Amino acid sequence: MLKPIILSLTACLILAACGPAPTEPQTATPTEVVATANSSHNSANSLDWAGVYQGVVPCADCEGIRTSLTLKMDNSYQLSSTYLGKDAAPFEQQGHFEWDATGSVIRLLDQHDGPAFYKVGENQLIQLDMQGQQITGELAEHYQLKKQDRTAAALTGLRWKLTELMGQTIAATEPDMTPYLQFGTDGRVSGFAGCNQFTGAYETEGLRLSFKPMATTEKACLNASIEQQFLTTLQGTDNYSLNESGLALYKARTAALLRFTPVQP
Repeated sequence: MLKPIILSLTACLILAACGPAPTEPQTATPTEVVATANSSHNSANSLDWAGVYQGVVPCADCEGIRTSLTLKMDNSYQLSSTYLGKDAAPFEQQGHFEWDATGSVIRLLDQHDGPAFYKVGENQLIQLDMQGQQITGELAEHYQLKKQDRTAAALTGLRWKLTELMGQTIAATEPDMTPYLQFGTDGRVSGFAGCNQFTGAYETEGLRLSFKPMATTEKACLNASIEQQFLTTLQGTDNYSLNESGLALYKARTAALLRFTPVQP
């Protein structure tokens, strides 16, 4: 009786030895770990997206739509749209926005008459079509709003009073007829040249600042020399500095051509 039992045990041992070797727990390869770690990174949580974005996007029946869109950390926005070539005031709107499931596209809530979807990229917004799809075609690259430098954003909301023109201090007058500038968030600038009011457009990129040709009123002036010099010099500048002393405008690397001090409008 012992012999069959011994044979049976031997057979079991042989079968066990011939079976598959024990396996160790599977672990992700380094590339899999990186992919998993990066899968949660998106525009919403990885980019410094809050700020002011500006640009001119194509328009079907006008010269272009000058657009300024401000995104805030509390998911609120301010939108300003100016239809160029038309005698119309800028269209202003504010509200809140939401992110899509991927964290890369925002939708302006309660926006029914215009584009509501924007893809958020590094220092830019790409306007999408009404269904939230990428716009294609020859004009596709023009549907972009560039993020403005934080320093440039500080230009708006104040009246910049001229204190120095071509190295000469501007003397106070009574009543006050000192030229001044006001920058809008929609890329428009307006002000007083000493006799006439003026308005126009400006562009900023980093510390570069340029002005488009200005439209002025046509009031007759007893002494228009300072006014003309101010407007001519203003449109000749191409960069600026902004600090606690005020605003200074330059041409290339020359000395400051214009200096301003801020006052509340």
